Amino acid sequence: MAESINITELPLDILVLVFPYLDAKSFLAFCSTCKAFQQPSIRLDPAYWSFQSRSTFRIPNQPVVQHDGVRWQKMYKRLFTQTRVYTWGSEGNNRLGHQTNARSCPSPQEMHGAREMGVIADLQNGGWSTTILNSKGTLYSVGLLDGERSWGGNADPKALTFPPGYPQSPAAAAYNEPTIAIRQFSSGRSHILGLSDSGRIWSWHSFDHPAVQIKFVNIDLKEDSSGGSKLANSSLFGTVKQVVAGWSYSSAYIHGVGVVAWEPLRPRAAQHGPRRARSVPRRLLQRDPEPDEPDTMLLLENFELPKTGYQRPKGAVRESDQDRALGEEVGQVKNHIVLEHFVVFVTDIGKVFCSRLDEKGRADNILELCAFGGEIGKPLDVQGSFRTFAVFSNGRVVIAEQDYLERSWNARTTNPNQTEIAGLKYIPALQHNNVVSIAFGDWHFLALHSTGKITAYGKGVGFQESLGLGALQAVRLRGLDSPSFARDGYTRGKEVWFRKEQQEWLELLHSGGKDVQEAAGRYGLYSGGNLNILGELGEWIEQEAKVWDEDKGEDGLGAYFALRVSAAGHHSGAVLLVNEELAKKEINYDWRNKSFPRLVHDGEEMPGSVPIDEWREGRPEL
Repeated sequence: MAESINITELPLDILVLVFPYLDAKSFLAFCSTCKAFQQPSIRLDPAYWSFQSRSTFRIPNQPVVQHDGVRWQKMYKRLFTQTRVYTWGSEGNNRLGHQTNARSCPSPQEMHGAREMGVIADLQNGGWSTTILNSKGTLYSVGLLDGERSWGGNADPKALTFPPGYPQSPAAAAYNEPTIAIRQFSSGRSHILGLSDSGRIWSWHSFDHPAVQIKFVNIDLKEDSSGGSKLANSSLFGTVKQVVAGWSYSSAYIHGVGVVAWEPLRPRAAQHGPRRARSVPRRLLQRDPEPDEPDTMLLLENFELPKTGYQRPKGAVRESDQDRALGEEVGQVKNHIVLEHFVVFVTDIGKVFCSRLDEKGRADNILELCAFGGEIGKPLDVQGSFRTFAVFSNGRVVIAEQDYLERSWNARTTNPNQTEIAGLKYIPALQHNNVVSIAFGDWHFLALHSTGKITAYGKGVGFQESLGLGALQAVRLRGLDSPSFARDGYTRGKEVWFRKEQQEWLELLHSGGKDVQEAAGRYGLYSGGNLNILGELGEWIEQEAKVWDEDKGEDGLGAYFALRVSAAGHHSGAVLLVNEELAKKEINYDWRNKSFPRLVHDGEEMPGSVPIDEWREGRPEL
């Protein structure tokens, strides 16, 4: 008879294989059985809490913070009841879901009806729309999916539907249907891709029409009808890991095949518009044969990105010399994005690659981007859309435009190491500042920090409303209405506020404070457009506004903790965890009776009789 062993004697690498089989309640009960299991490496195991958060609520993985067990555990507890959706920017086509006739919304407002959809897992913006995914796998959208071919737009969130023969949506299903419950989705400019629990790819080109299933004539996709309960040692070959909807192309990462791309489907009414994907429509047997909309599109033309199909072997599996060489040269793809003319992807050996799509949508080679490489085993990620992208590596965030890829691609034979190729941006406010993700719009971008804060950046005429920093007139106080924003904002970042009181405080200061006559002298300096004064006032206000976040609550996440951020065109959105009790708590700061700031500028006190205002974090060098 084999000798029994105490569970506390098992090594940690064995225990972590057992943890995923326990729900959160059972796991916490297990940890409470003895002191050995109370140690942070077990009780706050990041792999466990990340898995539970993603599997229970469908929230996307965040590679940059995937090893932060404390953050995942705190988020898991609050996800049950506290998710809220906020949107801001252009109101055109009702894309923000605010049910208003206003042309724009310069500060975040909660989306109408989003609370009725349960736990919100993800949010993404399209060219004229906003789409959210709830924990049950249902997609809801507001606005218009293709603003170039249609008018109007839905102000009320509308569930995206499926063909006859399926329940209209997961929310309407009387049973769990893994073929239509969406676990991951991607919103392109004018189309949406969804990946179901079973591994089925769905595509929407209109909110008024059901989805179309995507299949390939040359790739045999494998689905999991169990809804994700397959054995851990079963083969992943042929299963879809991720879908990405780009500007001009759709794509998917398929295990053992690699990154596969194709032209998005187009509605029948768009025969004289952009090219349609070459495909053959098919119908399910359950469908009424009268309607002329297909249930399935069998794609005749798609392309596979070269050298992206490598799979890292597990256990004692032997590799061929060719596979081993590919694993050392490229590695296994961890994430990819689709820009206007390029696909960019990162691999598990700390490398970043790109591939240019030709006029027919084909790619014949890949190019390593030498300036972006990271370290093996360290978090590495790429995010971006249309013509802009960012690479995350060891706390460093590098931003570049598609033009940089074009120059690097054209010089691949004459300058393979891309030496001195211009176009890389290292924005100080993003470096080693806990940045989790970045979302890009046409003229702006937003950074999500692991602290739950969002900072905004941008340039160009008419972009201000997309930033979410406040009403155009009042937001000038934050240094936005001058070149100083590019200097000061990009050095420290301008935080997006979600408290109504902060916006009211800003408007009060913009009107001159509680005593307009007393503040007339220094208000004149501000309204006169002195760039140095604008920058100094903007930074003082940025520091002063942090008084609203001093009370972080018992879990340390604060009243407003951002989970996701998104941007496209001239609008933005975010999913937040909102502690209502903490948000309603009165702060110890009498902002309603504050005077217009009186600072020491260039060694001289600004005019006025009120006391000089102090800097909460010290006066920065401007």
